[in-house]
Amino acid sequence: MDLALAGTEDTQQRLLSQLLDCKTGLTVDELADRLDISRTAVKQHIAALERSGYVACNASRKTGGRPSRVYVLTNAGIDNFPKKYSWFSRVLFESLRAKIGADEFAQYMFDLGVEMSAAAIPRLVGRTRLERVAEIVKIMNETGFVARTITAEEGEALPRIECKNCVYHDLSKEYVEVCRFDIGFISGLMGSEVELQECMQRGGQACRFRLKPLA
Repeated sequence: MDLALAGTEDTQQRLLSQLLDCKTGLTVDELADRLDISRTAVKQHIAALERSGYVACNASRKTGGRPSRVYVLTNAGIDNFPKKYSWFSRVLFESLRAKIGADEFAQYMFDLGVEMSAAAIPRLVGRTRLERVAEIVKIMNETGFVARTITAEEGEALPRIECKNCVYHDLSKEYVEVCRFDIGFISGLMGSEVELQECMQRGGQACRFRLKPLA
């Protein structure tokens, strides 16, 4: 890594840490004092962090008789700091599975997927089943699945859905029931059964879903 770049990243992380420490925000002068760098350098870092969406100007504050802009962390800036979502999810999953059993936990994940699909149903109203598949792929890509349609199986009208990225990678590795959420979600959107034919976490090259015809 370029040493200058490394120094820039380190200073920007320190700047973000200062804003995390002071939730009401800090001015350029206050940041310069805390970081022991020039006002010009602070302004350059602030501009870069604003472009990245990590920092925003929240208000103005009078300092020394003149108004100064106050900068705060955005939600994206807060998310830049470590989170323990996977750990917390593991605690919840392990507790729930132990309490209700593996089969009930799998059904719970499926039902949750169906429930979550309700919010996206308006995007599918009035579409043919083929158009629905294309829109479902868009919805999945918006969540990070890296999804696409692949050739329909012989005798079937609808293409399959293939995903190259598992957004629950660590969790689905330990809890196979997590995959039931995706099946429930796609089933809810399609209004028909979905079969998970291949799974990356079980040795597959991708996660592939077959959309069964209406009964």
